[in-house]
Amino acid sequence: MMYFFDASTPRMADQPSNPYTFFGITTFGKVEHIPVEQDWTADVGVLGVPFDLGTGYRSGARFGPKAIRDISVRYRIGGPKPGFWDLRTGKHKAACRIVDLGDVVTAPLDWSQCFDNITRDVGRILAKGAFPVVLGGDHSITYPVMRAFEKYEPVTIVHFDAHTDYREQVLGVRFGHGSAMRRCSELSCVTNVCSIGIRSLRTIEEEVNELKQRGNTLIPAWDVHENGVASIVERLPSGKRVYISFDIDGMDPSIAPGTGTPEVGGLTFPQARALLEAVCERNKVVGLDLVEVNPQYDSGQITALLATQIIVETIGFVFDGTR
Repeated sequence: MMYFFDASTPRMADQPSNPYTFFGITTFGKVEHIPVEQDWTADVGVLGVPFDLGTGYRSGARFGPKAIRDISVRYRIGGPKPGFWDLRTGKHKAACRIVDLGDVVTAPLDWSQCFDNITRDVGRILAKGAFPVVLGGDHSITYPVMRAFEKYEPVTIVHFDAHTDYREQVLGVRFGHGSAMRRCSELSCVTNVCSIGIRSLRTIEEEVNELKQRGNTLIPAWDVHENGVASIVERLPSGKRVYISFDIDGMDPSIAPGTGTPEVGGLTFPQARALLEAVCERNKVVGLDLVEVNPQYDSGQITALLATQIIVETIGFVFDGTR
């Protein structure tokens, strides 16, 4: 069988805007790629951190940034008219300049050098006055990310997770993904941490007591399930500079199986979305990371898709045209 093309019909390559998102280079949401070390101007800088040396159970989160980018092309928030039209509100959101800055260079076995590279590259984003969106990687990366905020005004971390991540150490290791929030809380730029979705049976009583004694907030997943999001809102920070650190295992594994340390009884997407919206409405959000996506355990890319939706929605809440 032979196919013939009408010469009067423009070819796809000649079209001003190709509607098929699987064409071209894969960047987050099909936005422009500019290496982080080059000269660029943007409202939002997306940075991948393919690092999972801090993992204590199933490794593979180093492939998280790629997995998120691969499915994110469906959203196509870049282009001449950036962002998306929100059917729920009838508003155009995320109408800001977003660039994909590539990945932090991560050296095998040398976690200290990797952390320094993360702090350096996030610092480059902050120096531009841009909003960092960091794609993990395991949760240990949040500590070097937050070190980049040391020269700026203090922040409160809003932390979505199944685990407190408040271990002092594990086998003498103090910078693993199970210690991320404790290490962050020791930084001068972090005032306190609000942890949402905690539910692991491996939670240690002494760590929870220390977490609360230091002025941090813990909101278990069952509080959200049993009492609803509206009952939680007043326990969230208000009028603060907030950094959001979102571990995908904060979500229920039925919708987020692709993660290293899943825990049953997690948040639903409508719950997480409503909480993120409330955090963004009540505070000045200055950055976001989404960590622990592990495509080796994902099914049909649903975890990566969920992660992308959370990121895009959060950018939309921060850059919604009213603030």
